Amino acid sequence: MTLPLYYDAMNEKGLCIAGLNFAGYADYKKYDADKVNITPFELIPWLLGQFSSVREVKKNIQKLNLVNINFSEQLPLSPLHWLVADKQESIVIESVKEGLKIYDNPVGVLTNNPNFDYQLFNLNNYRALSNSTPQNSFSEKVDLDSYSRGMGGLGLPGDLSSMSRFVRAAFTKLNSLPMQTESGSVSQFFHILGSVEQQKGLCEVTDGKYEYGRL
Repeated sequence: MTLPLYYDAMNEKGLCIAGLNFAGYADYKKYDADKVNITPFELIPWLLGQFSSVREVKKNIQKLNLVNINFSEQLPLSPLHWLVADKQESIVIESVKEGLKIYDNPVGVLTNNPNFDYQLFNLNNYRALSNSTPQNSFSEKVDLDSYSRGMGGLGLPGDLSSMSRFVRAAFTKLNSLPMQTESGSVSQFFHILGSVEQQKGLCEVTDGKYEYGRL
């Protein structure tokens, strides 16, 4: 029997799931007879096979136990957390040492480490960002010029860390305007992803090997 392995997928009801790397934080558990035990590599088909909305997932997922069973000797479990979304809302699922955590996700994006609640709290540090030209609040004694468009985004992190990419993706998504056509919306979607692209050569993992791609 062939068992497909999913990192992201969508069912016919429009429920979408993506698994993202969560190394050093993901913690899978021992079998628990009082819960529904599935392995992390079964999570995506398990959810998409029986639920049609985030609301349904939230109602049923607390009984879940993600069991520490490898797919095979050659394929150990990947340390992941998951973004689950429909057209109305999204959540984040994390299995950590403290247990299974379910977070409402008001920004609708997810990157990697650290825990989602910390990523969300970190957005407080960027509350002064704006899509508009800022007023001079430096000092009324100094006449400062708005010499360029886009200065409301000064302070938006541009590095490649997962926390910075989370901030950048959230700011871009939440301020992007909807397009009026399907092709325009698809194009806009890829522009949002492009805001957090990692070009090959910018983030070295080991000698001569690089992390690159989106999110």
